[in-house]
Amino acid sequence: MGKYFLCMFIAVFLISGLSTDIMAEKSALDDTNFSAKLALTTDYVSRGVSISDEDPAIQGTFDYAHPAGPFIGIWGSSWDDTGYSNDIELGYYAGFSNAIRSLNYSIWATYYQYPGAQDQGFEFDYWEFTGGLYYTIEAVLLKPALSVEYYFSPEYSGEDGLFHHASGAVDFSLPKDLTLRMLIGYKNVEGDKSTGNGLGMDGGDGYDYIHWKLGLSTVLKGFTLDVSYHDTNEHDYFGSPGEGRVVFTMSRKM
Repeated sequence: MGKYFLCMFIAVFLISGLSTDIMAEKSALDDTNFSAKLALTTDYVSRGVSISDEDPAIQGTFDYAHPAGPFIGIWGSSWDDTGYSNDIELGYYAGFSNAIRSLNYSIWATYYQYPGAQDQGFEFDYWEFTGGLYYTIEAVLLKPALSVEYYFSPEYSGEDGLFHHASGAVDFSLPKDLTLRMLIGYKNVEGDKSTGNGLGMDGGDGYDYIHWKLGLSTVLKGFTLDVSYHDTNEHDYFGSPGEGRVVFTMSRKM
């Protein structure tokens, strides 16, 4: 069912994007509308928690973005979560970005898929819907770039009920082309099939926690180099994957 709705969503998106292009009298197939990125990371950390069993991961994206605002893309990463799948995560997403004066915004939907996932009595694939606001204070020292994002799923991975995640971040432009990022987030999962019936936090259903990140990045010879520290406030529940760690990531756009 998820695949069917995804195909319909992509088809409608492409048609609307092409019609917008005709109105704008600009080619929808301009080379600058397409981009791809490949990344190597020492640990795939998602919202503060390692989901690659604290091992390295390879990741990539392929994107199409129309100048009028619509965008679409695919994400992929290796991962490892206690043998539940064949270690591949895919995300198909589409949305719209624009600006109101100096305030940028984006809304998008993502369908996450885990090909070959073993039958555990629940479904890993799920939909996630996101909205974000972004604002850069150009007149202030270090040009802080503020961002706020909210994520929602009506049925989280593992058929785990409602999912909410909110995060806020600020990026500072430092000398020597360095960027400092500070981020804090909160994740809440209702709990049902995979973390319900007392399998959640503190013997209840579901779980919630706070996570944070402090990172430094730069661009060198076309490669983006990032060193970040991740941590959560729930070391007991997640164990080692939720403890503090330093992660190095190297990526390059193509």
